Amino acid sequence: MEEPVTIQSLPYEVVERILSQRCVGVEDVVSCCITSKYMNGVCRRNSLWKTKFIQDYPYTFEYCESMFKEKKAWRANYISLYKCKRKLVQSVLALSRTFVWSMYHDYEWPDIPRRALALYQNLLDVEFADIGGDGRYFILDECRNIINASPQNMELTLKYYAEKLHRHMYDDLVIVDKWMVYLTQPIEDYKYSYEDGIFWVALALRPLPKKWEASTVKFILCQYVNETLIYIKENYPNNPVCFKKIQSNPPWHFVSEWNGEHCREILQAAHDILRHKLGFVVNNSLCESESDHYCIDHVLRHKKGSSKLLLLIELCIGNRLGVYAEVHQNVTDHVLATWKVYYHGQDGSQGYLDSCQQCNKDLSAVSTIVENWEDGETETVDAMEMCRAILRQVVFLTECWLKGERWHAGEPVLYDLYNRETYKQPIRLLFSAWQHVEHWKMSQLYHYMNQLSRISENPRRQGKLLHLNILLRVNSKLTLRKLISFRRTHGQPPKTLNDLMRMLISVDKRARTRVTELKGLLSSSQTNYASLNPLANVPWPHGWPGGEMVQKRRVDRKSLQVQFAVGEVLEQRGGDLCVVYDWDSICVESDDTLVLMGETGLSYGTDQPFYRVLTDGGSCRYLAQENLRHARHPCHIRNPLIGRYFTAFIHPFYLPNPQKAYEYPEDANIREQNALNLKLKFATSE
Repeated sequence: MEEPVTIQSLPYEVVERILSQRCVGVEDVVSCCITSKYMNGVCRRNSLWKTKFIQDYPYTFEYCESMFKEKKAWRANYISLYKCKRKLVQSVLALSRTFVWSMYHDYEWPDIPRRALALYQNLLDVEFADIGGDGRYFILDECRNIINASPQNMELTLKYYAEKLHRHMYDDLVIVDKWMVYLTQPIEDYKYSYEDGIFWVALALRPLPKKWEASTVKFILCQYVNETLIYIKENYPNNPVCFKKIQSNPPWHFVSEWNGEHCREILQAAHDILRHKLGFVVNNSLCESESDHYCIDHVLRHKKGSSKLLLLIELCIGNRLGVYAEVHQNVTDHVLATWKVYYHGQDGSQGYLDSCQQCNKDLSAVSTIVENWEDGETETVDAMEMCRAILRQVVFLTECWLKGERWHAGEPVLYDLYNRETYKQPIRLLFSAWQHVEHWKMSQLYHYMNQLSRISENPRRQGKLLHLNILLRVNSKLTLRKLISFRRTHGQPPKTLNDLMRMLISVDKRARTRVTELKGLLSSSQTNYASLNPLANVPWPHGWPGGEMVQKRRVDRKSLQVQFAVGEVLEQRGGDLCVVYDWDSICVESDDTLVLMGETGLSYGTDQPFYRVLTDGGSCRYLAQENLRHARHPCHIRNPLIGRYFTAFIHPFYLPNPQKAYEYPEDANIREQNALNLKLKFATSE
């Protein structure tokens, strides 16, 4: 009689391989550990916990491996990190409690000061002393785990502030270090190494998932090389590359292995595979205000990207097949100047790769900035200039994106504050056009310009960055120093500069107060969430200037006319979804703001409730009650500011976070009552 097959009959290595999958969480491993003695033995293997450590804390693992070579007990190290998770969650939520005042004064303080985020850099160093790690890398890894935690419509406030902290830590620990490694290597090693350059551009533009490191990009490129080689064997059987053995990770070729005609065939095959067989599409615009179309990882996944990046991918495929080629552009000052591939054959022949007829018919794939390459002078674009050109194009498109929206106060233009001519204009022009621009949009532009300034020095760009510093209040102390330096350099400036300095001094004073409060919260080692909840009889740290935070109650006749509550998902005119995060019993904004929001020709005028809403497109609006109605099919809204006010989406409405619930204590009953009435109404109609 055959013995029944059980899991105990499997080798340890097979079960460990199953448990090592990314879809199997640590909680699942712990649950398996207590099922049987056999599973307990598997789940205690050091190699299994090393794999889990790499999956959940990749940057911490990379740091530990580089600093400490001895063998480590990865299970004990993982447990030590897991115990720090709760403290980090409480510390991240402390940002919401400390900087809640900024929610109501976007024009005064639109973002969290960098000095506040810098307090987290050494937050957990004491806990990491035993395992020899660095608390900064744990914060970076754990913030990424919080952001990616499922479901996506829960813990929104925690994810909002974790993303703020993650971007700050990522910029300090990853982008700066990686760029320094790239720039400090000999120039001959990276001058024409475009493959490395496009990866560093993606690294600078936005945080990359750890699993999409350079090795993954190289692996996908290797797959495309194999497909290109098959295409060449079918269409160009006499090409000598057909008999070449392809390496998985070859070095960058600085000399071609084939003659000019064969190089042209290889590059043409790479173009045909990428554009016509795999279906890569040109899209030079921003992807929902993000620079995804200029990031190699996103382009390879979604097969859609900028024309320059697609051309570079073709060039990288050709180089892996033994073709040395460069990128050329016409001598022009326009940031959208087109590029072409210029190949160098082994026999001395060289030339441009002509675009195919099918691409010429596609008007979206052809740029009209540079049309004739023969009549004008051309210049070579090396890897570093390629990085600068792509970053310049992203900055240019971001500024155009902001100017493209309808602004009643004029186009939001960045001024060079290091130019004395700027101060001959009224100071209000520096700020009036930016009054209704959401701070997250300005933050995107600031991030791109800051990355460009790392590799391209431009005094005019530094003056624009200083203007963004003032608009965002990201570092008032540093901004003050720059303005004072400007004053000493050029002598006594106009009065407008003095007005700017007085305003920044006031903001800097308030920032020091909030940062001191946050520092006290982080150092107090609170063990429960009560200290972060304003409803738990804890004195409010700050509120409206000169007094406590004002709660909006439905007590007077005007407020009783407010039909909707904070957190309800509504429909605008046209059917677009939005969520209410603030309301006024009557209009409190100016006529210019109403014109900007399209709220003109109202049947009930301004003597009706108005609501501040977050739209599904990522913007904020101020709308009249007559132009809103309950959504028939409410769903989670894509808006970067959702987590600033709400903690979760529980169909059919959002739950306000403790700070927003404190401001609107009576909206909870209205919200639940409306949800019940709508459920009965729609059920009856169906």
